[in-house]
Amino acid sequence: MTIHYLKNYVRYLFCSRHWRGYGIHSPFVFELVTKVIEEKLPYYKYGLVEKVRKIYQTSSKSLSLDGEEVKVSRLAKQFSMNPSHAQVMFRLVNKFKPKNVVETGMGMGITTMYLAAPDSRINMVTIEKNRPLADFVSSYIRKAGFQNVKVEVGDTLKRLSDVMSTMENLDFLYMGDCQDAEDVEKRLNLCMPKMGEQSVLVVCGIYENESMTEAWRRIQAMEKVRVTLDLFKYGIVIFDGKLQKEDYYLRYFPDFHI
Repeated sequence: MTIHYLKNYVRYLFCSRHWRGYGIHSPFVFELVTKVIEEKLPYYKYGLVEKVRKIYQTSSKSLSLDGEEVKVSRLAKQFSMNPSHAQVMFRLVNKFKPKNVVETGMGMGITTMYLAAPDSRINMVTIEKNRPLADFVSSYIRKAGFQNVKVEVGDTLKRLSDVMSTMENLDFLYMGDCQDAEDVEKRLNLCMPKMGEQSVLVVCGIYENESMTEAWRRIQAMEKVRVTLDLFKYGIVIFDGKLQKEDYYLRYFPDFHI
């Protein structure tokens, strides 16, 4: 963890005020927070995805990544969003019902499956630059029964450009592997022309470093953006032109119970 990350996490702990809908006057955003983000219903698909996570966590296999042998169990911990947050992605897709979903940075495929799980008719494309990782994870995605996931392997920008050329509209974009503002800007330049008022954008790691935080601030300032929800680990962006422009600093601790 960097000083930047820790400083912003302390700020998040003490300054985030929109908790369980508190202080939110927009009916749309209030419903989104209370009925989608904070929803507690145990959808049956959760168990299917978590079964794959458990297999990873107990696996004794290793993968060769960039010349280094890395245990699958370590990768599962390092590259997988935790269940509570990953399930938010499922509920967002379930709410907005996108036809085309694109993910950059497949990682261990946990979030990939949550994004694809709400509807087998979703056209889900995920991009992963590392071939051994992509091949390994793809096999488990298929074994879990996800036939609507297409894995693109190679340079992220090249593959993303190719994918955008085949899509009329991009309804949901999940960017899980951006390292800095340049990554974010280049990907958005490719994707934004295909995103409309009903599209949703999720950006992970918005406080990983100063550059990513600056990228998040730029997104919030975009004229096309109407609502942003800052959950610290990631930001959610809504483009619906009927909504008043506002940024919400959402206090979200799904694993904390009182």
